[in-house]
Amino acid sequence: MAERRFGFVNQYLVGIDCGGTFTDLIAVEAGSGRIFVTKVPSTPSDPSQAVVAALDELFAAGIAPDDVQLVAHGTTVATNTMLEGKGVRAGLLITRGFRAIYEARGWIRPDSVRALLDPFFQKPPMLVPQRLTCEISERVDSEGKVLTPLDEAEVRAAVRKLRDRGVVSMAVCYLFSFLNPDHEERTAAIIAEEAPEIRVSLSARVLPAIREYPRLSTTVVDAYVGPVIERYLLELGARLKRRGVTTPQVYLMQSNGGLMRMNIGARYPTQTLLSGPSAGVVGGIEIAGQCGTSHAVTFDMGGTSTDIGVIVDGRAEQSSEGQIAGQDIGIPMLKLRTLGAGGGTIARVGPDGLLKVGPESAGAMPGPACYGRGGTEPTVTDANLLLGALGIGSLLGGRMTLDIDAAREAMGRLAAKLRLDPLAAAAGIIRIVNNQMAIDLRLALYDQGQDPRRFALVAFGGAGPIHAAYLARELHIPRVLIPSRPGLLSAAGLLGASVRHIYLRSAVGMLDSFPVARMMEIFGALEAQARADAREEAIPETALSLRREIDLRYQHQGYQLAITCPNRALVDSDRAAIRANFDAIHKRVYGQSAPQEPAEIVTFRIVSEAPLPRFARTTLPSADGVGTTRALAGERALFSPDEARFLSARVYQRDKLLQGDELVGPAIVEQFDSTSVIWPGQRATVDRSGTLVVDTGA
Repeated sequence: MAERRFGFVNQYLVGIDCGGTFTDLIAVEAGSGRIFVTKVPSTPSDPSQAVVAALDELFAAGIAPDDVQLVAHGTTVATNTMLEGKGVRAGLLITRGFRAIYEARGWIRPDSVRALLDPFFQKPPMLVPQRLTCEISERVDSEGKVLTPLDEAEVRAAVRKLRDRGVVSMAVCYLFSFLNPDHEERTAAIIAEEAPEIRVSLSARVLPAIREYPRLSTTVVDAYVGPVIERYLLELGARLKRRGVTTPQVYLMQSNGGLMRMNIGARYPTQTLLSGPSAGVVGGIEIAGQCGTSHAVTFDMGGTSTDIGVIVDGRAEQSSEGQIAGQDIGIPMLKLRTLGAGGGTIARVGPDGLLKVGPESAGAMPGPACYGRGGTEPTVTDANLLLGALGIGSLLGGRMTLDIDAAREAMGRLAAKLRLDPLAAAAGIIRIVNNQMAIDLRLALYDQGQDPRRFALVAFGGAGPIHAAYLARELHIPRVLIPSRPGLLSAAGLLGASVRHIYLRSAVGMLDSFPVARMMEIFGALEAQARADAREEAIPETALSLRREIDLRYQHQGYQLAITCPNRALVDSDRAAIRANFDAIHKRVYGQSAPQEPAEIVTFRIVSEAPLPRFARTTLPSADGVGTTRALAGERALFSPDEARFLSARVYQRDKLLQGDELVGPAIVEQFDSTSVIWPGQRATVDRSGTLVVDTGA
């Protein structure tokens, strides 16, 4: 077992996920599976404060800091830095004659109906303006040969100029440096001599891949958020030590769904841009597997946003490109759709006089009006409270009482502007936000050519189970899977992840003529880097798994597909099998293939993975035949959007449900971290792992 190899039997494994509204902690004793959970308000100004506050509750429960042998952390620091535009002043050094690449921004154009109709549409702001960009005389050709030597005097002058303009971090992106990084490496050495206090991001290290603009944009993002991430990790590490948590096994969730040691996280800040949402997808894969389904959609609705991921054959789709706050990112990441729809999403009257919901959020502070922290604007949570989906004591097991009068007052001000009854305004908010989420759920599936009827919807986050059963029925998804702790699934997903790193290098050439010796040379260099990082993370060589991939495309295509390669010494005859595999995958993904066309290699990749300790899984006791009586807590009025009237719904306590219990809608299931709603015509069953399996009647 993995836990025996790493020596963590009967020690606590802790997952901590920082969300926009709450910070969640789950601690599991590896040997027994005993669990401690808590939620504390997030502290956006310094997320490490909420992390420590959650740990303090853990320690107050009698678990000593020395008992914590592993901490896995999902953070939104990099994401929020981008969204709020609070990165550092960064500079850029670029090959002479190519400074316009960044300003052109890949020819960004409006990508939504709203933006297309906006006469004032503007591209996202440049993270490094032209006045902080310097061109450097140097040039490497498309084969990595030096055409123009690096002008070191120009580099020194540029560094001094940018330092004097207040630059604290610097991106370096030279043409074709992914083939020959010597000029970038020498530039980094000069920066260290001239301004050792400046952090350096080299494109040959950040993203050694073809296509100039994604490589440049990703490197600029790395420079922009790097110092912020570094400060956060240093502060968090210091706070953990002051609390007595001294284990070296402290990990960060990456955008690719794997973990990395916190002590090397500052080197790869862009890898944490989708840290929190990725943990939820990992948890969703495990829940779907426990319920016997390999096709699932993860629906993570928290306080600030909703994240949607598609799982096919037990694996989440990976992407090599994405956007954060309008900035293009070229790193490997889980493919997610994110929209501004959460419990704290604010409703307002738009310029056209119509009701609008989002994307602005009330956040953790002040939060929805019903939280009683000073919020005055109506939110989705306020609407759910007024419509009965939430009860006054629904949150945190009654530790947090919701103020229905404050919610009614906030909704009344909005309703007056719309000339509506407050309940009608609340119903309108729920209808709009449900429609927004339904659109993105459909698009997430249709983008991959998938049929919703083959999928289950894994609903989690504090607000996800409230909306999931209704959305699934609308989309003809037959089952909803609600984990036993839906509001803590992202934190639990951190404890189900493995250490994973992805190393890549572009080297373009035709598959049928690319020298096998050169292939092995590239793979060997990437594998050596993977093993070096594993040693630094104290991962035993025997625990490390390396997978080889190459990105292939038909000649002249603008996209490529990742194809697995044999994990041994390659020989010429392997080309045919690799090519056949590529044709087959292209046929499956795009519905056609072209075996007669030449295939071209674009990028080589190594995926490094190592398991971490796993805790013992517990099975829920079987039902005693009185589930509806044992768990029944009462009844309350629940507004039905379909019937436009209130229904009488039974309210159940989740912690009193046992394996085999069945609930018939309309019903509401309350628990410490979330609330689930089951509608008329739907039936829910508790499975052996405690997951609530809802038959949606779709």
